[in-house]
Order: sequence, then C-alpha cells, then structure tokens
Amino acid sequence: MSPSAGQMLIDHITPRLRSSIPRVVQLFGGEDHEELLQDSITVAAQMLHSVESAGKDVTPGNIAHYVILFMKSGRRSQSSSRADVMAPGTQLDQKCTVQSLDEQVSYGHDSDESVTLGEILATDREDPATLGARNVDWEEFTRSHDPRYSTLLKGIAEGRSIRESGDSAWSGYQLRRRLAVELRAYLGADAIPDSLRAPAWRNNLIAHREKQACR
Repeated sequence: MSPSAGQMLIDHITPRLRSSIPRVVQLFGGEDHEELLQDSITVAAQMLHSVESAGKDVTPGNIAHYVILFMKSGRRSQSSSRADVMAPGTQLDQKCTVQSLDEQVSYGHDSDESVTLGEILATDREDPATLGARNVDWEEFTRSHDPRYSTLLKGIAEGRSIRESGDSAWSGYQLRRRLAVELRAYLGADAIPDSLRAPAWRNNLIAHREKQACR
C-alpha cells in the first residue's frame, strides 16, 4: 500500500469515525469527543500500518468498524491498560472511578450539611515536601555562610531581640542586613514573595465558600 493510498483510506475513514465516535464511545476523565476523534484516527493509522505490513487489503468500513470497537472497549492509541486507575479501560470495568474535588459529600445520613471532597482533603498545614525543601535550603545556607547566621536565625525564629541574642545593636543590625542580602542572593529574588503567597488551592477554596454563601 503506497503512502497516497493510505492517506486516501484515512480520508474515507475519518468521516465515519466523526459521525460514530460521539454517539457510541463513552467519555472518561477529562476526555472530550474531539480528542477521542483524533485518537481514533491515530488508531486507524496504526491498523493500516499493520495490515500493510501483513500484505492484506482492507476497506475504510473495515478499519472504521474495528477502530470503534477498539475505542468502545476503553483502549486508546497510547495505552490499553486495564490496571492504571486513570485508564478508561479500568474505569469501564468499574474497578475505579474518578470524582471531582467539587463533588458534594454529606456529613452523615441525619445531617443536611454537606462539604466538597476538596474541603475534606484540604488542610491549613504546609505541604511536607515544601517544608522538607525549605529545611534543606536552610541547612545548606548556614553550612556555607557565616556561622553567626545560625544563631541569628534561631533568635529570629524564637522572637528574641538583637540584645537578647548577645550582640550589640549596631553589630546585630549590620549582621541582619548582610544576612538578608546573602539570603536573597542564595534563594533567589522570588523566594520571599513565594513564601508569603497563599497556595492557589486555598484561594480557590475561599472563593468557593464565598460563592456558596452568596447563594
């Protein structure tokens, strides 16, 4: 089969897929029909390549039929897994389900109050990975800079004044200024604004609660 013949078959297969995919193939997760159509064309091209390698003749109707069966079974061009929890095949087998974090969940059978999955999973505590990375940054910084910075940082964290830390006001002020300059150079100019910025999920949660209250 020549490349031009293969392209002609694809041109005849695509309209059949375009009319059938939205009607018979179930969407999963974030899929949409246009995405599934493009994926089904990829599957058709893969099938044409296979039959060409085997030296067999096919019609556009044959390929379109088997592509639709392929897609209906939950298989996709990039994966046919039935073990991956996010795979369409796994969800089609009802082995798992994907739910939105905005889905309402009741507190109990006797309660009219409900919350979203996102509110249940949300926490005001910082992400452990962020905390761990910050600790690593501090350790690396204090090991490679003035040893007095460790004492100064500990005093700042404990809320102690410069005099309580044992330094004169002038020397303590100068040390703090030098610490600020070197810390900004070490962590980057965006480190301080990033540390003060609220996580996006928290802002989304606050906005969602305000929206619910307005209703």
